[in-house]
Amino acid sequence: MSIDIKNLTQTQPRSAGESRGASDIARGSRSGGGAAGLSGPAGDKVTLTETARRLSTLEQDAKAQPAVDQEKVAAIRLAIQEGRYEVNAESVANNILKTEDLF
Repeated sequence: MSIDIKNLTQTQPRSAGESRGASDIARGSRSGGGAAGLSGPAGDKVTLTETARRLSTLEQDAKAQPAVDQEKVAAIRLAIQEGRYEVNAESVANNILKTEDLF
């Protein structure tokens, strides 16, 4: 996908129907409303790709998970110290393959 950006240094005023250029967005519109000055005409819309939707969902799911399950960490640490912890290599390999499939 490529984006063709034209007239980045445009100095002449545009007609009402023309869209804003990247330089206008970078400077922030001083004539538009909104705190960031990025409000546009009522007809503007944003369309997200399927990948963007998926990333947004994954981000929300990740934020909902606890950072670290301290009880599980303590139980595994104790099992390692006592020599009871066994690694299931096949399970680890399968989980790595599942992770690779997500990308």
